[in-house]
Amino acid sequence: MGRRMAVRNSSILSPGGSPFVLTYDATVAKSNRKAPTSQLLSEDFELAPANRKKLLSTTRDLLRNFTTAAWAIRRHLDYVTMFSFQSKTGDDLLDKDIEEFIEMTSKPERNDALGRFSLADMIRLAEQRRVVDGDVLLVWMADGSIQAIEGDRILTATNLPATLEKRREEIVQGVVTDNAGRVTGYIVARRSGKNARLEFERVVAAKNCKLFGYFDRFDQLRGVSPLAPAVNLFRDAYEGMDYALAKMKVSQLFALVAMRQNADPVGTASTTEPLEVDFGRGPVLLDFNQGDDAKFLESNSPGTSFDEYMKSVVACALKSLDIPYSAYDEAITNFSGQRSAQIQYERSADVKRGQIRDLLDHITARRIETGIASGELSRFNVKSLKWEWIPRGTPWVQPLQEVAADIAAISAGLTSRERVIRERLGADAHDVFKELAHEAEQLQDLGLSPAADGLGVFMDYARASTTGDTNE
Repeated sequence: MGRRMAVRNSSILSPGGSPFVLTYDATVAKSNRKAPTSQLLSEDFELAPANRKKLLSTTRDLLRNFTTAAWAIRRHLDYVTMFSFQSKTGDDLLDKDIEEFIEMTSKPERNDALGRFSLADMIRLAEQRRVVDGDVLLVWMADGSIQAIEGDRILTATNLPATLEKRREEIVQGVVTDNAGRVTGYIVARRSGKNARLEFERVVAAKNCKLFGYFDRFDQLRGVSPLAPAVNLFRDAYEGMDYALAKMKVSQLFALVAMRQNADPVGTASTTEPLEVDFGRGPVLLDFNQGDDAKFLESNSPGTSFDEYMKSVVACALKSLDIPYSAYDEAITNFSGQRSAQIQYERSADVKRGQIRDLLDHITARRIETGIASGELSRFNVKSLKWEWIPRGTPWVQPLQEVAADIAAISAGLTSRERVIRERLGADAHDVFKELAHEAEQLQDLGLSPAADGLGVFMDYARASTTGDTNE
C-alpha cells in the first residue's frame, strides 16, 4: 500500500490474519531514540523550580563566557529593542510637549526606580533578561518610574506569611492566582546574606506590574527562555572549541615519548596513579606505562570534519533566536541569499517588536496619566491621545540597487514614501517631509534651486560661493 488509510478502528487484520495497528510513528518507541511519554503537564510543571534554576544558571553562564552565544543575544537585541517615540495628535505644539515629556521621563533619574537606566537601556536589558532568564517583572511605582525584578527572585519562598502559607499548594512558582486561574499577584524575594539567599520580601499586585516573558502555551504562568532548546548545542560548541584549542596547542609542542618496557617504575612515574602532564611549560618528557603511546599528537588539528560540525552546531543554536547563519558568517552567501535570510528574520523580529511595542505603549499611557495627575502636562483625556513607537529601520545593504527598487515600487503604487521611510530609516515620514520643506526654503534663500539631484545642489552652492552670489 502506498499510504495508510484513515479508519475509525484501532486495528485491522493484515493479509496474514494478525492485527495491524495504525498509529502515529511519533508515538512508537524505538531503540535508537528517546521513548515518548504519555504524561502531559503544564509548562510550569515541565520546568519545575529546581530545573528552572539549573536552566537559568546555564543560560546566564553562556552569556558570560561564550562569545557566540553573547553575540547572538546582542544581535537579537539590536534588531528588536530600538524604538523612537512619535506623538500623533495632529497638533504640532501638543505633539512637541508630549514628546519632550516622554524624553524627560525616559532619563535614568525619572525612568528607573534606582536611577540607573534610561528607558531605552531598561527595555534592552528587560528583553535580554527574558531571553536569558525566561521572564522579568516590571513594577510600576507611584511616581511613574519602573522597578525591574529579575526572574529568579519570583518564587514561592520558604518563609511565606501565614496568609500565603495556607495557599502554598495553589501558588505556582511565585505566581498567585484566583479560583478562575487569573493572576492576582507575584511573590518577590530579596537577596540576603553572603550567599545571596532568597527570602520573602513582598507580594506585588498584578495590576501594578507586568511579567514580561516568553510564553508558548495558554496555561503557562512563567516564561521560558527561547535559548532552552539550544543550551546543549551552545555548550557543545563552547566545549568543542576548548578541546580543539587544546589539541592544536599540543600538536605544536615537541614531546619525547618513552615506552615502558617492564613493570618496574622508571624515574619518578607511578604505575598506579595517572600521569599528570603540563604542556604549558615547553618540551615535555612523557614517561608512560608499558604499551602506552601518544598518537594523539597529530598535525591535523582541528580537522575539516570538526569545522563542518561546528558550523552545523552554531547554525542550529542560532535558530533558537531565528538568526540566520549568514549573519554570523557573511562570507557563506551572496547578496541574494543574504537578502532572503534578512527578509525571513525580519518577519520573526516583527513579532518580538510587537510585544515590546505593547510594553512601551503601556508605559507611555501610565506616564502620561502620572504627568496629568501631577500637573506636568495640560489636562486632557489620555484616551484621546495618539502616539507610536517606531522600531529602528533596516538600512540598505546595497543602496544604489535597493533605493532604485524602492523608487520603482513607489512609482508603481505598490508602496508609499511613508512606509519606505519607516522600514528603512525607522523615522516618522511627517518629520522627514518637514525637514525636506525646510531644506528647500533654505536653498531658495541661498538662491539655489531645490533640485532632485543632491550633488547638483552642492555644486551650485560651491560655484555661488566662489563668485560671491549667495544671499548670506
